[in-house]
Amino acid sequence: MSLLKQDNQGGIRFEHSASHITLTLPEPWPVLSSAVLNGGFSSIRSLLNLRVDQHAPPPWPPAQQTLQQQAEQLMLPTPCCGMMTAASMRSLGYSAFSLQQLRAECWVTAGLSNLRRSGDPADAFAGAGTINIWLLLHFPLTPAAMAEALIQLTEAKVTAIRDAELLSPLSSLPASGTGTDSHAVICPPHTTPEQALAFCGKHTTAGELIGRVALDACEQSIGHCLRAAAH
Repeated sequence: MSLLKQDNQGGIRFEHSASHITLTLPEPWPVLSSAVLNGGFSSIRSLLNLRVDQHAPPPWPPAQQTLQQQAEQLMLPTPCCGMMTAASMRSLGYSAFSLQQLRAECWVTAGLSNLRRSGDPADAFAGAGTINIWLLLHFPLTPAAMAEALIQLTEAKVTAIRDAELLSPLSSLPASGTGTDSHAVICPPHTTPEQALAFCGKHTTAGELIGRVALDACEQSIGHCLRAAAH
């Protein structure tokens, strides 16, 4: 897969290759994520979703070290929010929606060999099964609303998995994700509290937008995985 570069509105740049996807922001933006590198609530200039070889022999360097070295090699602006996966970058799903002057974009890569249901017995990691999601909002949110957006995109992921009738191999019950999923919500900074939306639940336009864009991107990515497995 050759490198694909796309300049989005507002100086945002997306790149896609066989080994990674990256997102570069015009300035530090708030990000709430479960990422290995600079996870939690951070101010971020770039994001990296790195594909790693699940069959690579030991010793294995710490994941954070691997992500940091790759971000430096790609000359990504710092700080960088980094995730990794063994899933193919061909699984990428992308969606963009606008509602009432609000715009959102979502990127998803997925592997399905590590499907699990919430509450399944803890076990060793097995397979290239990670669903990584970036939700980019073109409007500012309060920190509490960013947490609510993270809930919304996670619910959208679970909905896509359930709609595809995917089961946990441990319990043979409907799966809710994989054992190693990582998600991030990104939004522009705001200078006054009045500029930021305080709510983005299902009764709000922002919540509807988040649900639609995340569900569509997840459905695309899961579809890519299922079609690849069928061949």
